[in-house]
Formats: sequence, structure tokens, C-alpha cells
Amino acid sequence: MFIEKKNLILNGKKYNYKASFTLSTLLDYLGFNTSLIVVDYNGAILPKEFWPQTILKTNDSVEILTIAGGG
Repeated sequence: MFIEKKNLILNGKKYNYKASFTLSTLLDYLGFNTSLIVVDYNGAILPKEFWPQTILKTNDSVEILTIAGGG
């Protein structure tokens, strides 16, 4: 059985993966505090309510942006 490798651009770097997974799964795996980040998915900010149902596909681009406070 042949398993196709997929590509993901994550914060500007290319990664290969085999199994499909959701954006939420990726963020959990990477250990992000999801209340302190914004996700740019393929060039647009993706609302948090869509993260669990967004299945990453080959050549998707994900930018994880942290929220910084200031004063």
C-alpha cells in the first residue's frame, strides 16, 4: 500500500506528513495556548470555531501568530 506524502507550509517552513489531521490537532501537538494565537490559513485569518473541522491538505499554508500585549 502506497501512502502519499503531503506537504504543509508552517510559519514559512515546508514540512512533510502522511496522515490527515485537523488544524486543532496540529496546534495541540505543537503545544500552543490557543487562547493567545491567531491562525492565518492560506492567506486569511481563520476563525477559531473552524479549527476543529479544518482538515489540512497538501500545500496548505499555516501561519501561527501570537498575540502580544502592549501599553
